[in-house]
Amino acid sequence: MFLSEIKKKLSNNFLTNGVETPELDARLVLKEVLSFDDKDLILKENHDISEELTKKIFAIEARRLRGEPISKIFKKRDFFKSTFIISNDVLDPRPETELIVEIANNFIKKNKVKNILDLGTGSGCILLSVLKENKMINGLGIDLSKEAINIALKNSKKLQLDKQSNFLISNWMSSINFRYDIVVSNPPYIASTDIKKLAEDVKSYDPLLSLDGGDDGLNCYRAIAKDLKRIINKNAIIIVEIGYNQSISVIEIFKKNDFKLIKKYNDINGLDRVLTFQ
Repeated sequence: MFLSEIKKKLSNNFLTNGVETPELDARLVLKEVLSFDDKDLILKENHDISEELTKKIFAIEARRLRGEPISKIFKKRDFFKSTFIISNDVLDPRPETELIVEIANNFIKKNKVKNILDLGTGSGCILLSVLKENKMINGLGIDLSKEAINIALKNSKKLQLDKQSNFLISNWMSSINFRYDIVVSNPPYIASTDIKKLAEDVKSYDPLLSLDGGDDGLNCYRAIAKDLKRIINKNAIIIVEIGYNQSISVIEIFKKNDFKLIKKYNDINGLDRVLTFQ
């Protein structure tokens, strides 16, 4: 079967079955299975693909059509400027979360920063992306999940950032007695009753621990804000991701704990996505 035929069939099947990005997903499958790049997909359209590889491609297609994300199938996901190892034990890194990295990097450029703390680190993608751009600082990532910490450790080694980073199993800041200049977090913020409404590729393949924010989705912000002052330096900045409709509530939670809103940041859809506090 020719590459052009397979590519067309994949894209059409993804499209008719409601896959959000049919052409992109088709390209990702072909690039991974065939070890091709984007240029190869164009120049080798008349390439005859072996029966063995064709079967492999359509076996992966079947998994995608059942709702499994491409990133979870191949156990990797691009985020910021790196490719991260992921699994069903960690939240799939999202493009909107890259905003946290950009804000942290800008703060580091303008301020004297020695260290950074990542609360609910998951794959370590936020922390490691910041450290990769800023070789003079070090950081700690914490997570309640042992499996997530293991993935983060693999990523720190893969990106050669293991000397700059440490990872710790902890229930938020309960195991921390050090002070930090930057605290970042993309905590679970979906209300418990809304979990079942999420897309199949989220609710069935991202861990519940990284999604469920309690009855109103705000439990993690309360826990963080309540204990934060104990572990930050005087001029530290707090950078948190929020749900699209949580801005007012999260600002109020931090305000009650003596934090002042510095700025609200919108995602590409114009929705409130990240808040910074001091």
